[in-house]
Amino acid sequence: MTIHSRARWGALALVAALGFGACSASATQAPAATAGAGGAQASSAAVDYSSVTPSTTIGKNDKAQVTGAGSTAIYPWLSAVAQIYQQQVAPGVAVNYQAIGSGGGIAQFQAKTVDFGASDIYLNDQQMQQIGVPVLNIPMIHWAAAMTYNLPNFTGEVRFSPDTIAGIYLGKITNWDDPALAADNPGVKLPNLAITVAHRSDGSGTTMNFTSFLTDTSAAWKSQVGAGLSVNWPVGAGGKGSAGVTAIVKQTPGAIGYVELSYALQNNLPVGLVKNAAGNFVKPTLASTTDAVAAAVPNAPADLRFLIVNPPASYPNAYPIGASTWVLLYKDYPASKATEVKAMIDFLWWAIHNGQNYAAQVDYSAMAPALVAKVETALKSVTVGGQPVLP
Repeated sequence: MTIHSRARWGALALVAALGFGACSASATQAPAATAGAGGAQASSAAVDYSSVTPSTTIGKNDKAQVTGAGSTAIYPWLSAVAQIYQQQVAPGVAVNYQAIGSGGGIAQFQAKTVDFGASDIYLNDQQMQQIGVPVLNIPMIHWAAAMTYNLPNFTGEVRFSPDTIAGIYLGKITNWDDPALAADNPGVKLPNLAITVAHRSDGSGTTMNFTSFLTDTSAAWKSQVGAGLSVNWPVGAGGKGSAGVTAIVKQTPGAIGYVELSYALQNNLPVGLVKNAAGNFVKPTLASTTDAVAAAVPNAPADLRFLIVNPPASYPNAYPIGASTWVLLYKDYPASKATEVKAMIDFLWWAIHNGQNYAAQVDYSAMAPALVAKVETALKSVTVGGQPVLP
C-alpha cells in the first residue's frame, strides 16, 4: 500500500473505529496520509531490516480498542500506519489517538487515563518518579523541526544561523531586512517587513527540541530563556499544537514559526535552511534528518532517552533541529488490561518494523536498524500482571 504524496493529502477519511483527534478546531488541520487500496508497497526509501526480527502478522487475531494521546508531530505517520495495520493485519484493533500535544499526552499518561502517551521528548527523572511505577520511553519515529515562514512574493530560500533564530525569538530581530538576516543571506534581498513570531502555546516536545537547540547554540538564549516543554516566550503569538503554529504562519505575512516538517509541506509553506555545527546551511529533508539520527544512535543509552539536536561537525550534512517521538508505556500493566495491552504491543511491534517503511512517504525519517533492535528489547520487557506480553 502506498500512502498518497503530501500534495494530494487533504482530509483523512479514517476507518470509523479510528478516533484520531484534531489539534484544534480553529487551527489548520494536521497533515494526514490517506491509505489507498491494494497490496502493500514499501517506500522507495525503505530501510533494510534484514538484521532484525520480522514482525510478520503477530497481532492478526487481536480485538481491542487502544487509547493514546499526546504529540501532534507524530500524528501524520501514526494515523496512517494505524489505519494500514487495521486494514492489513488486525481488523479488530482500533487505535484511538488524540493529538493534543506532548504536554497533554504526558499528563494523561500520568493520570493513567490512556494506554499510552506520545511525547516529542522523553520523560525526565522527576516525571518518571512522579508516576510512581516503572515507565518505558520507546522511540518510534524521527523528524525535522522546520523553520517555516510567510514572505509574500518572495521566491528564494532563507538561511538562518542559530544566533539569528535566537535573536528573532528573543525579540531583538524584528524585521526581515535586519542586518543579521542579511549576513546569513548574502546576495538575497529580503523584504522590509515586520517579523511576527509564532510559537506553541501548549506544553510541547517540539518546543523542547527547538529550545534545546537554541540553548546548545546561543549563549543569549541559554541565559535568558533556556529549554523546556513550555518556556516564558519574550515575544510572539502562541498557537495550540503544530497545526496552530502553522495556521498563524499561513495567515500572517511576515510570520515565522517552528513546526514538524509535514505541517509546513502540506500547507505549501517554505522552510528555511539552518546552520549546523559544521557551518553548513542545511535544509530539513529526509536525508539530512537521517544524518542527524545517525549521529545520535551510536550513543543512545539503554533507557532510550536521547536527543538528535545539534549533531557534531563530523556530520556536515545533518539538519541541526532533528527530533524524535517516544511512546510512553508502563513497564507492567494490570491483568484487567491484558486484552488492550497485547493489542497495543503487537501494533507497536509492527510499527517499528513494517510501519517504518511508510515513514518517508509522510516526510519522516525511519529508525536505524541498530535502534530498532534496542526498541525490540524494550517492548519485550513489557508485562501484564507480571507476565511478558511478547514471547
